Amino acid sequence: MGVCGFILGSGSPRRKEMLKKQGYVFKIIVPRITESTMPGLNAAGTALKNSNSKAKAIAAANRNIVILSADTVVCKDNVLLGKPADKHEAMDMLMKLNNSKHTVITAYSIVIAGENDIAIIEEKTVESAVVFGNFERSAYSAYIKTGEPFDKAGAYAIQETGGRFIREVHGSYSNIVGLPLMEVMQGLKKAGVAYPWE
Repeated sequence: MGVCGFILGSGSPRRKEMLKKQGYVFKIIVPRITESTMPGLNAAGTALKNSNSKAKAIAAANRNIVILSADTVVCKDNVLLGKPADKHEAMDMLMKLNNSKHTVITAYSIVIAGENDIAIIEEKTVESAVVFGNFERSAYSAYIKTGEPFDKAGAYAIQETGGRFIREVHGSYSNIVGLPLMEVMQGLKKAGVAYPWE
């Protein structure tokens, strides 16, 4: 019999909602770390480093249970676009994304903390490409006024009203929202967490 449940190491309401919709029962612990860019690491490496740091922070105080953590980054022309600090930064980001393609990378880590060590069950990055349509500044200005861009990497949420700017998606949609569901579910299964339908 597999491990019953797991810890989601994320404060993201989107990740929580996706996993709950699949039927998983889990506990949420928000890791107390600051997501950061790492000198010398590319976008995928930065996301993976952040995800691993979250998992290790939670594992330090939670033994013998599966821990899932993740980090999502938006990358355009090899530049990371984080969460905008203000409306000017949000506008700059959205105009950079306008009428062009960018990459969304989610890294996830699935670990089990033993008494003396942390077993890494799976750590992986998944990339998706997103193409914005061509819009006037006024369309982005109206979007920024909704407040939606301010806690989102790249200043938009594809699953909310920001979806109106998207012309094409290549790859995993759920990855863009914040968690590549197929890969994560397979990883949890490897860690001993049964599929919800089993």
